[in-house]
Amino acid sequence: MKIPNINMLATTFLIILVISVIAYINRPLPGVPDGEIGLEIGVPVEHSLQAGYETIPLPVVLRLRNRTASEMTLQVADPCKVFRFVVTTSAGEFVQAGGVKDVCAQVVKSTFINPQENIEEIRQIPLDAERYQIGQYRLMVKFWNYSGEATFNLVDSQ
Repeated sequence: MKIPNINMLATTFLIILVISVIAYINRPLPGVPDGEIGLEIGVPVEHSLQAGYETIPLPVVLRLRNRTASEMTLQVADPCKVFRFVVTTSAGEFVQAGGVKDVCAQVVKSTFINPQENIEEIRQIPLDAERYQIGQYRLMVKFWNYSGEATFNLVDSQ
């Protein structure tokens, strides 16, 4: 039985490493592509479902990214429609919605987002604990009329 040459093993390892690094650098990145404006949502992958509480505060990071070369005007019909959400089960069954109040001033709300800049907010969504159980859920959000979605898992707090 012939033992492989150590130089040949080192060279093979180096080639695999270089190919892996190039593939990693050139991988398609999630998010908003160049030349577009879009919404990215961040939620905890796992969040505790704590017994005895009426609401479960779910932290959500909203990042509206302007990847264009132009300033963009953002407008909604009233201030209550800046942020809206819907939560469904992983099978698509409705669980909860929120963000639009019954009474809201009918005043157009607008702002601007400069080229290559972001608007970022952190919100707490009060999940109605009675509607949830341990499992995976999908969060769909509208923020300044741009849509995004993310999944999260509710896990036992123990």
